This record gives sequence, C-alpha cells and structure tokens, in this order.
Amino acid sequence: MIIRVRSVVTMDGPPIENGAIAVSGNRIIDVGKFPEISARHSGHTLVDLGEQALLPGLINAHCHLDYTCLRGKIPPQKSFADWIRSINAEKARLSAQDYLASITEGFAEAKRFGTTTIANLTAFPELIARIDPPIRAWWFAELIDVRSPERANELVDLAVDSLKPAANWGLAPHAPFTASKDLYRRCEEGARRENVLLTTHL
Repeated sequence: MIIRVRSVVTMDGPPIENGAIAVSGNRIIDVGKFPEISARHSGHTLVDLGEQALLPGLINAHCHLDYTCLRGKIPPQKSFADWIRSINAEKARLSAQDYLASITEGFAEAKRFGTTTIANLTAFPELIARIDPPIRAWWFAELIDVRSPERANELVDLAVDSLKPAANWGLAPHAPFTASKDLYRRCEEGARRENVLLTTHL
C-alpha cells in the first residue's frame, strides 16, 4: 500500500512535500517523494490523504492515566500543598472500577490524538493485569512511603509482583519529598535485578 500526503514529516530532515510512504503489513518500507515511491512500488494500492501531514506517532513519556477522570474537578489552588490535598480528597471517592475506567478513557483519548506509545505512572499496579492497552504502554509503579517508611521493602516487592506480567514496566519512587531514601535504594536494587527502568519526579 502507498499512502500519499501533502507533507511527510520524518523527524530526520526537512518535511517531504508531496510525500508518500510504502507500507507492507505493519511496517513502513519506503519513504520519499510521491512520484518516486509510486514508481518503486507500482501496482500497490494507493491511499491519497490529500492535504494532510503524516508524521510518526507521538510518545507520551510521563503521564498519570489513573487520574484522567479528575480533569476539571480540581480548581486552581494557592499552593502545591493545597493542590495535593484537593487531589487526595477526590481520590478518596474513587473505587478500583473508577480507576480502571479512568485509565481506559485515558488510553482511548491518547490514541485518538495520535499517541502510539505511553509511559504511565500508576499508583495501582495491581490493576494493570485487567487492562488491555490499545497502544504500546510502559507501566511504572508509583511508590510513596512518606507515612510508612518501614514498608519500603513490602511496597517494592508488591509492585514487582504486580508488574512482572506486563511486557514493559519499571519502578517509580514518587519524589524526594514523598519517598524515603530506603525506598529509592530498594527501587534501584529492584530495577537492577529485574533489568527494568527507573523514573522519579524531581
């Protein structure tokens, strides 16, 4: 199949005007000017998208799909602490089913707007086995032990057990002000042992 557009944006040079791509199965096998592509792949089905631009899928490298459902529910706050309190108050009303619906809605919206890969930091890694992402997904267990630092080992072990069935996953101690030094250390050890990624808020 050949897909022709006004402009192909490859992210590896200037846009290709009157561009096209040749597709075989689920792979792009050729990119260039439409006359060149059509000559090299004559006989292929042509899809002409007219004045559209064609570009690689977007990558969202950090998001919290758990909280898609909170959009518009938290007005601007005077301080970061007030904002956190407002979020926690809203979260207290949510059930596991609410979070599943929120994550599913977030994935659908991301796909609709051209995102093809997403890194989702989830506070509920135990739920991911119940989700079938419609796009490539990396799952990171967001871990907080500010109120119970003695649970650092337990939190990491539970997260690893929940995430292991996922194809792509990692650990995410939340931030220096919500995760203890021990939790960071345990996450680093776990990430090295399991050969997975590690991320955090700074």
